[in-house]
Amino acid sequence: MKKEVYKTMPNSDQAVEESIPLAEFFEEREFDRRLGRKTVKVAIKPMTEEQARQAYPYRPESKYSESYFGGDTYEDDTCLLLNGSATRCKMCQAPTKNNCLIEDVCPDCDGRSEYNGTDPHDPDPR
Repeated sequence: MKKEVYKTMPNSDQAVEESIPLAEFFEEREFDRRLGRKTVKVAIKPMTEEQARQAYPYRPESKYSESYFGGDTYEDDTCLLLNGSATRCKMCQAPTKNNCLIEDVCPDCDGRSEYNGTDPHDPDPR
């Protein structure tokens, strides 16, 4: 007896997550270290907030902050942006504290996170 397999379509209230090709937004660059060379991914093209969420899955799912370099439970992203303590990264649009920005680019986009040991492209970097 043959079993029939039916493919079901998602309901209208179920979200269908589409994969966005992210390779066009990044290039690999090498940096010299004391212990040798290290290759990191660097953002070379601005992306939307949805694309940044897919590119950096390790970022918190929080109503207070879009990245680890933005707000927290005491000062959320909106507060930091309003009082001038943060600026949106020009590559990923995430609110980032001004002391973490270099040339208006956050540590995830310019490779500093990965260089320092945290892979921002890994959903569970620990």
